[in-house]
Formats: sequence, structure tokens, C-alpha cells
Amino acid sequence: MPDIEPLRLQVQAKIRKFELLSSSGLWILALFTAMSIGASRDFDFLPSLSPEIHEMLGSAPPTNFINWALVLYGFSAIIMVLTQMTGGKKPRGAISHFFYLSAFYTFYHFSGDLHENLWAIFTVGMTILSLQGYHVWNYYKDKVREEQEILAELNKLIEEK
Repeated sequence: MPDIEPLRLQVQAKIRKFELLSSSGLWILALFTAMSIGASRDFDFLPSLSPEIHEMLGSAPPTNFINWALVLYGFSAIIMVLTQMTGGKKPRGAISHFFYLSAFYTFYHFSGDLHENLWAIFTVGMTILSLQGYHVWNYYKDKVREEQEILAELNKLIEEK
């Protein structure tokens, strides 16, 4: 009978990797929370942009456009995450959601309406990222469970030796 120990070590390494990946959704939530705190302070910890850069960027889009874009993005992202969850697909897109939400903070900041819309972005972001985080956690916990079953079978084979 071949030596099973290398395979056993490989399965244990996979379990550790999946356990680490299962908490990645929490890290994105923490990052978004930090960004939201910075936005609530009107990004006062960042240096101001020079008038030349403001002129180069042009005027901010109208707040109504940003509002509609946020609503459209929110519904689309929620549907995308729920579709991934129900399909049992590997979770994807958490970091891109963070960057999209950060862009909304930036657009509202430059339009001058950040404080009026802060809670809308925060609520949409927490909803999307919480769903995404749950999907990540659930998906990788299932993978850990599968690998633990394989490890249990390998341990039985070693004991029978």
C-alpha cells in the first residue's frame, strides 16, 4: 500500500487555506467600514486636491444621476450575489464591490452631497458586502467539511495499516 502521509498533509493544507478564505468577507466588511468612517469625516485625513486637478476632473455629475446609479448598482449587485449563492458558485467580486462603493463615496464627495447620502451608501454597501461575506463563509465552510471527510477517510486507512 502506498504512503498516504503526503496526501494527508496536502488535505490538511487545503483545510487551512479554506478556513483562511472563509473569513475574507469579514476583512472586506472591515475595510468598507473604515472607508465609511473616513467618508463621514469628509476624507479630512487625505490631502486636498489642487484647483488644477479639480479643473482637469471637471464638475461632478448631478446628484440625481449618482442616486440612480447607486440604486441600479445596489439592486444589480444584490441579484448577482444571490445568483451566485443559489447556484453554489465560487464567490467572486468582493473587492470590486468595495471599489465600486468607494467610487460612490468619491462621487458624492466631489458633488458636495456626501453627508446627505452617506447613510444610503453605507446601507447599500453593508447589505451587499454582508451577503457576499455570508456567501464566502458558507462556500468555504462547505469546502472545509468536504476536506475533513477526506481526511477522516485517510486517517481510517492509516489506522487500519
